[in-house]
Amino acid sequence: MSVQGATGTVPLPHPPHSRTLPTPTPTPTPVVYLAVGLGVLFGVSGLVFKAQDSSHSTVDTVLGGAGGFLFLAVGALAHARRPANQVGLLMVLVGAGFFAEDLQLSRTPWVCTAGVPLTRASSGFVVHLVLAFPTGRLASRAQRLLAAATYVTVFGLAPVAALFIDTQLRADPIPNLLLIAGHTPLARTLNQIEESIGAAIAAGVLVVLVRRWQAAGPPLRRVLAPVFLTGLLGGAATLTGGVLGSTHPLRSTFLWVYWVAFCLLPLGFLAGVLRIQLGRTAVGDLLGQLREPLSAADLQRLLARSLGDPSLQVGYWRPDADAFVDGDGRPLRLPEDDPQRAVWPVERDGRRVAALIYDPALREDPHRLDAVAVAAGLALDNQRLAAEVRAQLAEVRASRVRIVAAADAARRRLERDLHDGAQQQLVAARLLLRLAQQRLDGTIDEQTDALLARSADGLDAAMNELRELARGIHPAVLTTAGLLPAVRALTEKTPLDVRLTTTAVPRLNPAVEATGYFVVAEALTNTLKYAHADHIRISVEYIDGRLRIEIADNGIGGADITAGTGLSGLRDRLAALDGTLTVHSPAGHGTTVCALLPCG
Repeated sequence: MSVQGATGTVPLPHPPHSRTLPTPTPTPTPVVYLAVGLGVLFGVSGLVFKAQDSSHSTVDTVLGGAGGFLFLAVGALAHARRPANQVGLLMVLVGAGFFAEDLQLSRTPWVCTAGVPLTRASSGFVVHLVLAFPTGRLASRAQRLLAAATYVTVFGLAPVAALFIDTQLRADPIPNLLLIAGHTPLARTLNQIEESIGAAIAAGVLVVLVRRWQAAGPPLRRVLAPVFLTGLLGGAATLTGGVLGSTHPLRSTFLWVYWVAFCLLPLGFLAGVLRIQLGRTAVGDLLGQLREPLSAADLQRLLARSLGDPSLQVGYWRPDADAFVDGDGRPLRLPEDDPQRAVWPVERDGRRVAALIYDPALREDPHRLDAVAVAAGLALDNQRLAAEVRAQLAEVRASRVRIVAAADAARRRLERDLHDGAQQQLVAARLLLRLAQQRLDGTIDEQTDALLARSADGLDAAMNELRELARGIHPAVLTTAGLLPAVRALTEKTPLDVRLTTTAVPRLNPAVEATGYFVVAEALTNTLKYAHADHIRISVEYIDGRLRIEIADNGIGGADITAGTGLSGLRDRLAALDGTLTVHSPAGHGTTVCALLPCG
C-alpha cells in the first residue's frame, strides 16, 4: 500500500488486520529449548562443582546460580513470546555460557578440559545481547564489529591460552587433556591480552550505548532503561577492572560489581518486557475514554498516552485531495526514509482512514499498535471527516482571500487607468479648449464665447467627478502612503466635526489596508446620508497584530447591517480576512461601527 505524499509516493506498511494473506506466526525454535536444557544441566553441575570447591563462597555460588538460571528462564520466556526476535536465544546462550564457565571446576578430567577454553564464554553473548536489545538485531557496523571482536576474543584467544594452562598446578590438580606445554608466563600473557581487548570492547560498548540512548525516543528509552543501566554498570566495572590489572587490590571489588550487574541484567530485560506488556492495558483505558466526544487534539493526546509515545502524530486521509492532513486540516507530510519515525496506517472496512506517525521503537509491539488502531478506528474516521471539512473550509477561506486580493488589484488597475488614461485625455481637451477660447477672444460673438466657456467649465466638472470616482474605487494615497494618511484625507473632506485618534500603524497587507479604508469610507457615507449627526469620532488602533477601527456618531441611530448592501458587503469582506464587523445603533443614541482585522 502507498499514498501520494508531498514529494511523491510514500509506501505504507499493512497492518495485520488488513493483510490479504495471513502471515504465519513464528514457532519457537527447538534449538533454544535444547540450549535451555544444556544450560540447566551445566548449571546444576556447576553448583555441585562449586560446592565441592572450597575456594567459592556460598554467596558467590548462590548469586552466580541465580543469575544464570534467571537468564535461562527469562530467555525461554522471551523466545516463547517472540520467536522471531533473537533476544530470547541470546539470553539463553548467556545463561548456558555462564554455567559452562564452571565446568573447569570439575574433578573429571574430560569435563574440566572442556571447561578450560570456556572461561569467558558468557562475555561474548552478553555483549551481543546488550547491543542487540530489544530488536535482536545488530543495527550498525560498529555494533557488528564489537560483537565479532568479542566472539573472536572469547572463543579464539581463550582456547589458545588453554593449550598452555597446566591445571595440575592447582590446589586440586586435574589433568588438562588439551595441554601442549605447561607455560604459565605465556598463559598469563594471553590472559592479559584478553583483558586488554575486553576493556577496549567494553569502552566501545559504552560509547554505542550512550549514543543510542541519546538518539532514542521516549518509548524506546523506557524499554532500554533497565537493561542499559545494568549494562553500563557492568561495562564500567569491566573497563575499570581491566585498566587496573589483575594484581590491583580493588580488582575483586569491580569483579563483584560486574557479577551483580550480570545477575541484574535478566531482571532488567524482564522489566523492559513488562513495560511493553503492561502498556497493553492502556488499550482498555482507551476504549473507555473513546466513548466521550473528543477533539482532534484530545484524540491525538489520548492515543499518544495509550502508546506511550508523546511524539505521536495523527494524519487524516483526504480522498478528494489524495493526501494526508492534520487535525486542523493542514497538509501533513509523511516521513520518508526517516529512521526516527514510522507510519502505521488505519483502515475501516477496507477504506483508508488515517495514519499514525510514531516512534520506531513501537514496532517491537505490533499487536499493541494494531489494537490501538482498531479501537480508535471509529473515532479516527469521525475526526477524518471533521478534518476534511476543516481543510475544505480553509480552502474556501483562502479562495475568499484571493478573491478580495484580486478585487483590490483590479480596483488599483482601474484607478490607474482612469488617472493615466481618461483623466489625462480630459485635461488635454480642456487645455485645448481654453487655448482656442483665448485665440478667438474678440473675434467671435458673445454667445459663441459663452458656449466655449460653458464647455470648458463642463470639462472641469467632468475631471473633478472622474477624480472623485477614481479615489472612490481605490485612493492612490492608500497605495503610496498607507492607511492613516488615506483616513485623514477622508476626514478632511467630510463636512462635519470629525475627531480622529490613532496609534502607530505600520504598513499592512494591501487587502487589510483597503478593507480598513472602505470601512471608514462606508461609515462616513452612511452618517452623512442618514444619521443627521453633527459629530463623528474615529479611532484607528494597531495592537498585538490586530487592527481595530471604530467609527461613532451622535445621530439618530437605528442603522441595520442587513438592510443595505454596503455594510453587509463589508462584513463579508472582513470575514474573508478572518475579521469581524459589528454595528451598534440603538434608536436615538447614535451608531457605532467597529471592525477587527487580524494582520498576520
